[in-house]
Amino acid sequence: MTGPIHYRPGGHHHPRQGRWVVLVAFWTVMVLLCVTGVVVALVREPSTPASTCPPPQSCPGPQPVMPASSTRTWTSPGHTVSLQYPTAVFALQERSSTTLQLRVRSARPSGVEASAWISADPLSDGSPAALLRQRKSQLAASILGLTDDQDSRTVIPPPHIGDIAGVGGSYRGTVDTPQGPGGPVVAILAAATDGHTTAVVSYVITGTNDPAEIQMLRAYLSPILTSFTWGRP
Repeated sequence: MTGPIHYRPGGHHHPRQGRWVVLVAFWTVMVLLCVTGVVVALVREPSTPASTCPPPQSCPGPQPVMPASSTRTWTSPGHTVSLQYPTAVFALQERSSTTLQLRVRSARPSGVEASAWISADPLSDGSPAALLRQRKSQLAASILGLTDDQDSRTVIPPPHIGDIAGVGGSYRGTVDTPQGPGGPVVAILAAATDGHTTAVVSYVITGTNDPAEIQMLRAYLSPILTSFTWGRP
């Protein structure tokens, strides 16, 4: 005798299995869409650059750019020396038969300033080394502790003035103010002679210790040194 046979309609389990397949597929697609959206948002989100000068540091201003400029010529008595300077960069402070003083026109956002002082005197007034020491003494009226630059990032060899090698180099000090020592100073001092005239050049930058800014500001001096002409007989 056989036991009862339970009838199970064909395909009874397929609709339930089909619903689970649809639900799993739906949620899989939703998860993939969410993940894709997050990835796209992260890719499109602009990254915030890390600050190279976080507070409370005193940050330098934008780097100066040498502008296109006309030039002006300064010539010493008897045309013993002459030079040219870009008028868009330098403003005239003082001009005499033996001295030219200039300042960089653009005020830097960080309060950095730069100025040039050029003089030409007969060799009988002193050798390059002697007149360089004299210039250092003159600068000491406004700069404390002017000594040789020891920073390898800003130290330079003795500059040429025109086509003649000079004596001097890079120096460091501190601005002297009525309230006491002020901001940092980095200066280029150079002196040279052609055997008849001795020229002395000083270029003083105040208010920054940033090597990149110092190098950029020093670029302003280059046209003066390279245009320097000695009036040899």
